[in-house]
Amino acid sequence: MTDDPIPPWAPRLAAAREARGWSKPATARALFRAAGLEPSKQQVTSLARQIRKYERGEHYPREWAAHYATVFETTEEELFGRSGGSDDNEDVDRRTLLGLMATATTVSSLARDAEPLRDAFEAAVAADISDRDADAWERVAHDYAREVGWSPAAVVQPELTADFAELTRLVLSGRGTARTRLIHVAAQLAALMAINLTNLGEGRAARRWWRTACRAADQTGDHTAAALVRGRAAVFSLYAQTPRLSVVEAAEEAIEVGRGVPCAGVVSGHAAKAQALAELGRHDEATETLDDLRSVFEGLPEAVQTERGSQWGWSNGRLHYVTSLVHTCAGNMGPAMVAQDAALAVYPDQNWQARGQIEMHRAGVLIRAGDVDEGARHMTRVLESLPAEQRCDGLVKGSALTSLRLAAPAQAGRPSIRQARDLLTSTGDR
Repeated sequence: MTDDPIPPWAPRLAAAREARGWSKPATARALFRAAGLEPSKQQVTSLARQIRKYERGEHYPREWAAHYATVFETTEEELFGRSGGSDDNEDVDRRTLLGLMATATTVSSLARDAEPLRDAFEAAVAADISDRDADAWERVAHDYAREVGWSPAAVVQPELTADFAELTRLVLSGRGTARTRLIHVAAQLAALMAINLTNLGEGRAARRWWRTACRAADQTGDHTAAALVRGRAAVFSLYAQTPRLSVVEAAEEAIEVGRGVPCAGVVSGHAAKAQALAELGRHDEATETLDDLRSVFEGLPEAVQTERGSQWGWSNGRLHYVTSLVHTCAGNMGPAMVAQDAALAVYPDQNWQARGQIEMHRAGVLIRAGDVDEGARHMTRVLESLPAEQRCDGLVKGSALTSLRLAAPAQAGRPSIRQARDLLTSTGDR
C-alpha cells in the first residue's frame, strides 16, 4: 500500500457528485457548461477520465476548481479547503503540462506500483501484436485529433502523454504491417502532442515533438503522412516565435514532400507560407501564395474539406482564416473584414480558439489601417471577455501579438497598445 494520504477534498468531490446522482460524464458536462463551453462527446469522455483521477486524489483539479464550486453550489474553500491543491500538487501539474515527466507525473503511486505488472504482461504477449492492435490505436488517434484544440489543453496533456508512452512500448515489439501502422499512429500522436504544447504556450517543447512526428511519418513511406505533419508543423510554428523565413522554408518542404498533390499537408504548407510572407511584409508574394492555396483547396478530397472537427481536416473556415490574415497584414480593411465575417459565420460558437484568433485579426487590420486605439480597444474587450484559460491560449495570444506588431513604430507606445500588451502579459502564466 502507498503511504501517500488521499487529500480530503477528493472524497468530497465524489460525495457531492453521488449525492446528486450524477455519473462522471454527467459531471463533466456540468463542468463544461459552468465554463461556458459546449463539449463534443470525446471531450466529455476525456474529462470524465480526469474526474475519476480527481476523486482518487491523483490530481488537484486546478483548471476546474472554480467550476466545481459552481456546479456543486458551494465555494472553493468549502470544497477544497483553504489551501486547495498543495504547492507540491501544483508543481506536479506544471511539470505534467510541460511534458517533462511523461507518464511518471500522470499516474498516482498506486498506479505506478501496478505498472510493472502491466509491462510484464505486454512483454509476454508482444509477439501477438496484430492489425487489431493497430485498429484500436488508429481509433485512439482519430479521437485525439478531434479533441486537441477543443478540450482544455491542460486536461488533454496527461492523457496524451500516457497513451504515447504505451504506444511506444508496443512499437518496440511490433512486426510487419502492424508495426508500420503503429508508427503511423505514433506520427499522428506526436504531432498532436506538439499542437497541444503550442496551445499551452510551450513552443520550444513543441518543436522537439514535431521532429519526432516527421521521423515517424517518414518511416511509414507514406508521402501524404510526411507532408501532413510537416504542413501542420509549419502552420503551428507561426505561434512559436519561429523566424518567418524559417516558416517559409518549412512550408515549401511540406509542399515538396507532398509532391504538390492536393492533400491536407500540401494545403497546410501553402497556408503557412502565405501567412509568413504576409507577416514579413512581402504582400505581393503572400497574395500569389494565397491564390495557390485556393487552387489546391479546390482540389482537396471532399472528406478533407468537410472535416470540421479534426486537426487533419481543412475546411473553408481555414481558407477564410488565412485570407483574413493576409489582408490584415496588408491593411486591406474591406477584404480582411469580409474574410473575417465569413470565418465567423462558419466557425461554431464552441470553437472559441479560432473565433478568438479572428477577432485578433479584426483588431489588427484596424491597427494596420491607422485606427490604432479602436483596434487595441477591440482586442482588449475580446480578451477580457474570455475565461482565463482561453485568454492565455498559445494560438490566441500569438494572433494578438501579431496584430499588435502591425502598429507603426510611432504608435507602439500608445496607452491603448500598452494596455492590450499588459493584458496578454498578465495572463501568460497558467
